[in-house]
Amino acid sequence: MNTVSRTGTVLVCLSAYPRDLVESWVERAGRVEVVLADGAPLAQLLPDLERADIVVGDAARRYPLDAAVLARMRCCRLLVHPAVGLDGVVDLAAAAAAGIRVVNAPGYNAEAVADWTLLAMLTTLRDGVGADRDLRSDGWHARPLGRELGAMTVGIVGFGAIGRAVHRRLRGFGTRVLCSDPRPLTGSDAEGATQVDLDDLLADSDLVTLHAPLTDATRHLLDAARLAGMREGSVLVNAARGELVDEVALVDALRAGRPAAAALDVYATEPLPPSSPLLDLDNVFLTPHIAAGTEQARQRVRTLVRDVIRAELDAT
Repeated sequence: MNTVSRTGTVLVCLSAYPRDLVESWVERAGRVEVVLADGAPLAQLLPDLERADIVVGDAARRYPLDAAVLARMRCCRLLVHPAVGLDGVVDLAAAAAAGIRVVNAPGYNAEAVADWTLLAMLTTLRDGVGADRDLRSDGWHARPLGRELGAMTVGIVGFGAIGRAVHRRLRGFGTRVLCSDPRPLTGSDAEGATQVDLDDLLADSDLVTLHAPLTDATRHLLDAARLAGMREGSVLVNAARGELVDEVALVDALRAGRPAAAALDVYATEPLPPSSPLLDLDNVFLTPHIAAGTEQARQRVRTLVRDVIRAELDAT
């Protein structure tokens, strides 16, 4: 644990941000004590969390702030979480009960994740990984024909900031787009998308991409029955939350060929265990939760965190 002792406001940063960056956020506010987690166990950080006025959450999800921890954060008035999803990281009901204002970073990663989603679709449709692997090992030879994205029907599950960013990109390919979302489609970003229920979307889509939040209602949204209802030859793309899909059922479905392939950036357990059967499947494109990992997205979220902290300090 890395602490600089000062008097006045206490800021605890649980994300792995460098000290000079965090201190630059508060330098104009005068006396602010900055505490960096530096990978210390949560139990070791509790004394500092108990006296913290402002807490920056952990984007890597190493420090879950449950009801028991939040109840001890009696001095905290602001919790800034530098990511979109709060599931499994912050108990929102407990934070509200403790009088802690929680701010996350919605939309900061929309463009980055949408880019990855298109990468995953194109890589899977053209078997880019397999072509590279075969060329390196077996030399130059003919391969099965790929499919064009513009000839596909894409189903977007969840039409928030990321789903809309995916749709904007698909317009350039001339792709037919279906959408499933509990809210009615509105705005120019929805132009050209047809809203349908989830089961119809699964049955009618060549590619299904998930961009819904993880809640009690969406956990295992795609179970064995719904996976079996996907179109023959279809592809599943998931860069949202691993637990939106029943991973055991997905492995069985991929082995059975429906869906025919998947592209995954998120998993039920992260890091993905070396024993995961997903690693043994040739019809899966896997990346280690990097969809939001661009220089531009990192700068956007850091700027958001800085601005929220400065506004809080300026108001006190």
